[in-house]
Amino acid sequence: MVNEPRSNRGCAVAAVTAIAATALALLVGGVWAVVALVTMDKGFERLPECAAAEGEALEELVPGFEAGIDEAIDGLPEPQREGVQCRWETTADSPHTPAAARVVLVRAEPDAQTSGEEAAAGLLEGGSERRDRTALSGMGDEAYSWFEPDSEPLGWGCVGTRTANLYAETCYTTSADFAGTESVSEADLVDGAKRLAKELQAELDTQREE
Repeated sequence: MVNEPRSNRGCAVAAVTAIAATALALLVGGVWAVVALVTMDKGFERLPECAAAEGEALEELVPGFEAGIDEAIDGLPEPQREGVQCRWETTADSPHTPAAARVVLVRAEPDAQTSGEEAAAGLLEGGSERRDRTALSGMGDEAYSWFEPDSEPLGWGCVGTRTANLYAETCYTTSADFAGTESVSEADLVDGAKRLAKELQAELDTQREE
């Protein structure tokens, strides 16, 4: 038998090694691609209900509350979005000073140009960019607080959050007198909105994990 030159054998071994390395890289890449698809965060697959905000904070801030609004948001410009608006307020015969809270929840699905996360981030930006807003940590993926003086004389303290593909806006107002004409401080209203938003966020995180 004629011995094959060492240089040829070396080239063959190198070629086989390269092919094996390439195959291994493709295999590993394929495995990671499958893992990424399996573990991809789909965000909120269904829209949470108003009841998600009905916890201890709401009961303390709006004592003996009754639901004033619990309805779907009609007329959203993008068909990939669905939303619900909620409002709670003290009753007319309440022994407490007037108070109210409102929540807006909008779930966004991806379209050809935008992911659900990007669409929800756009809602947060649009809802807060014209306000004197303050960035918050520890609530969702991003959050801001602000004060809305629009409904004088009381105004609303508000918090907007984005968690994956869900935008949530939580607002709170109350009066210092029973006539509902004497406002409390902006800081107190914003603090109330933060309490409501934190409790809502905890419930949303639970629903997202289910």
